[in-house]
Amino acid sequence: MTPERLREIERLFHEARERPAAERDAFLTRACAHDSALRREVESLLAQPPAGVIDAPVGALVAGLVSPASALLTGRRLGVFEVHGLLGVGGMGEVYRATDTRLGREVAIKILPRAFNDDPARLLRFQREARLLASLNHPHIGAIYGLEDAGDVTALVMELVEGEDLSQKIEGLRAKGSGLPLDEALPIARQIAEALEAAHEQGVVHRDLKPANIKVRTDGTVKVLDFGLAKAVDPTGSSPGLTTSPTLSLATQAGVLLGTAAYMPPEQAKGKTVDKRADLWSFGCVLFEMLTGRRPFEGETISDVLARIIEREPDWTALPAKTPRSIRTLLRRCLEKDPRRRLDSAAVARLEIEEASISPTTGDVPPNEVHRGAAWRSRALVAVAVLAAAVVAVGIWAVTRPAQTPPGPVSRFAITLPPPLPVAFSINDRDVALSADGTRLVYAAGDQAHLMVRALDQLDAVPLPGIANARAPFLSPDGRWIGFFERLDEGVTTGPVTQRTALRKVSVSGGAPLVVCTTTGASRGASWSPDDSIIFATSDPATGLLRVPAGGGDAEVLTKPDTDRGERDHYFPSVLPDGRGVLFTITSHGLGNREVAVLDLKTGRRKTLIRSGSQAEYIDTGHLIYADGGTLWAVRFDLSTLNVVGDAAPIVDQVLTLGAADFTLSRRGTLVYVPTRTEKARSLAWVTRNGVAEPISAPPNAYVVPRLSPDGTRVALQIRTGDQNSADIWTWDFDREQLTRLTFGPAAHFGPVWTPAGRQVIFGSRYEKTLALHRRAADGTGQDEQLLEGPRQQRANAVSPDGARLVFENETETAGYDLMLLSLTGTPHVEPLLQTPFDERNASLSPDGRWIAYDSNESGQSQIYVRPFPNVANARYQISTGGGRTPLWSPTGHELFFHNRMSMMAATVQLTPGFSAGTPRKLFDASSLVLDGRFTTNGGTYRTYDVSRDGQRFLMIRENAGAGDGAAPVSMIVVQNWFEELKAKLAAGK
Repeated sequence: MTPERLREIERLFHEARERPAAERDAFLTRACAHDSALRREVESLLAQPPAGVIDAPVGALVAGLVSPASALLTGRRLGVFEVHGLLGVGGMGEVYRATDTRLGREVAIKILPRAFNDDPARLLRFQREARLLASLNHPHIGAIYGLEDAGDVTALVMELVEGEDLSQKIEGLRAKGSGLPLDEALPIARQIAEALEAAHEQGVVHRDLKPANIKVRTDGTVKVLDFGLAKAVDPTGSSPGLTTSPTLSLATQAGVLLGTAAYMPPEQAKGKTVDKRADLWSFGCVLFEMLTGRRPFEGETISDVLARIIEREPDWTALPAKTPRSIRTLLRRCLEKDPRRRLDSAAVARLEIEEASISPTTGDVPPNEVHRGAAWRSRALVAVAVLAAAVVAVGIWAVTRPAQTPPGPVSRFAITLPPPLPVAFSINDRDVALSADGTRLVYAAGDQAHLMVRALDQLDAVPLPGIANARAPFLSPDGRWIGFFERLDEGVTTGPVTQRTALRKVSVSGGAPLVVCTTTGASRGASWSPDDSIIFATSDPATGLLRVPAGGGDAEVLTKPDTDRGERDHYFPSVLPDGRGVLFTITSHGLGNREVAVLDLKTGRRKTLIRSGSQAEYIDTGHLIYADGGTLWAVRFDLSTLNVVGDAAPIVDQVLTLGAADFTLSRRGTLVYVPTRTEKARSLAWVTRNGVAEPISAPPNAYVVPRLSPDGTRVALQIRTGDQNSADIWTWDFDREQLTRLTFGPAAHFGPVWTPAGRQVIFGSRYEKTLALHRRAADGTGQDEQLLEGPRQQRANAVSPDGARLVFENETETAGYDLMLLSLTGTPHVEPLLQTPFDERNASLSPDGRWIAYDSNESGQSQIYVRPFPNVANARYQISTGGGRTPLWSPTGHELFFHNRMSMMAATVQLTPGFSAGTPRKLFDASSLVLDGRFTTNGGTYRTYDVSRDGQRFLMIRENAGAGDGAAPVSMIVVQNWFEELKAKLAAGK
């Protein structure tokens, strides 16, 4: 018999077998109208099919991937396993019964197709997937014990589950035109849902759920088999391709089990990436088939089946009349063709089935089963009854209604973190996240940015093992998953946009983190949508908002910045509770230019809601809460029209804002925020090379940036004068012990730099949307001289020893930072010094003016580099190895200082005849010193120290503890029942 003939016999056998017995004769008459011998062969197989053929995919026997009705391994020993006999043949190969001689238990051995042994890369991929699947441990999931490699054979060792599979139970009733009794079907469905729930919590999707993969033991216990193997055997990880079988396994390559047509969701049938919602669709198909004895989507060919899946609804009238209404609703939600509208939680399915099992409510009779006149009369009677009941109920309620339970009192408390694990501030993202029910707080902590989870009714936070380098955490709507990004080292408003980072998720109870997708640039916020997708943003200005299935896949671009309107990027998405739209922040060129907008996900249209603000969140009181200027504001919002109503009002002051405001809200009214640091308790100190601090008599103040004069007798200081974005330049005279103000508002002034002669100070300024560099006499006489003006931030770094040129940072159109040169003699002239796709910041010139040190994030982590000055293209030397910021030359020229997290570092250097540098060494740790300048005015990466003329002492800023009582600084404020406080404040405002 030719392979073509055998393939045709197999195909007709399988198609005939899947039809009710009453329909088989007519089917074979049509299919074999001109070939009676073919019909006899098929009828012979139907009468007594050889073992294993029933479960074999069409063409698998012909391709030589499995052996028809033969037990090739019977009596053979594979490692510690003695093989006894063939159990059947599946899409992945032969399945045998065997004994584990080491543990004395019966197991199932699945022999993988020969293609695995011939493809090492494919086998390695399968092994990786199998290890993940073996981690599943649940009473309703068939366990995977391990892999055995016997040279010519690769075998998967699995739990041996006795009993018939669900397809056999259903087949026995199919010919009768009925399904399983409700009291038998619902317990089976509940156990299937429990298995899916457990697997989905570990990030495992079945991808091939069908009755043949569900075993029902004699005691009623359900075991779901082959969990995740559809992905494990797929050599490409792609969605399944299509063949010609309408009912059996599909394959893109011979022997590769990828899915079953009759149970595929529309997105899988179209070849798209699938997630756990595909399992919920398949679950709906299985439940429908259990209740009716027929599949929801049937056809003579695979094309017919797929067309019905994509285009048609199931025949809901086929459901038994006694099917509970809640089960009907569950089926409709599972079989939604749009995955965004489909049920996305097996836990919800389980709960619905449990409710229906305890107190079933008969479902509505489908309309087309009732005569029109009877239906009209029935509806009329029901309407009258409902109206009468409503009148009675209103009367009873008016007399007997209980007093409304008042909301709980507003309560607030502080969370103070231990010094080794402070909040790992990431500047451009909020660092704290609450679950929707307000019971769990998640944040990153410590130098390694460990992911911490704290139940608010517990005293301590618990780190999730094995997770570090995390930033921008957020939670799924059900609170079971934590999403986060890999942390990229970056500057104030940008990340290394050419670097790749990963969006990950992990179970709130711990476990291995799973990659959702990789993306370009650092994180700029994310929000988990009710449809189980994640909308997020990055520092890559080429894209705005992006969306990816929470189960993993490719990211879809939702918005792009409108450069014609001056938009720079889109940040901080927040999905509205109904999933219709998403709030986000539009950033524009120039410091502090942010607007709140909304994107209608149905129409794709977006509009600006708030002209000055950021990080809007919708709360159940009907308001938007957003941040602006270190304050949280509230404004009423109409969900139906996506419009702001009325004026905004300030609600909470002094919220820490380092590029992003650090606050989070729960749906139930809990607010958590990080308060603005009380910096008026800071003081100045001299610190020796071994870390011993000697106080300076300057009064405590909100010191930010100190710069010693060339002769060492004075220090220019940036001091905050009001909110976070207000500052002025002052000078402190060491001999006179006198603090003198050099600049005055209304502009904010920052980043002082002395000229070589010590007669003038150059500094930056910001007034509304105008940024500029100014120069002023150090004694305060005369007027400011404006050197440069522009729409983006410029910050003075260093003046050349001859006083002719200023090196300054310049914010670029893509939100990066370059180093530029400004001539200080004659007509001001600007020319580029160092321009790359990365951030170059904090330049420092050597005493002889021949070398420039700076920090850059070109490697993905901020490091210290040195180049010749001004011919920077001639050479490049990396000084730091484990990270570094804010370099400074010793006045002697023999050392280069910088900081690495909370440590002061030094590297010995040689400037002549050529440049060389030794290995950096740590001088001291500085836990109480303001060493990391990322958390200063405007969120800048300022250098917060200077060095004495002899290079032996450092001028630094010291954080004083509280008001002198030694109290630790507050890390977070928690306000429970905050909605009541919000309502009271808004009412008082009116």
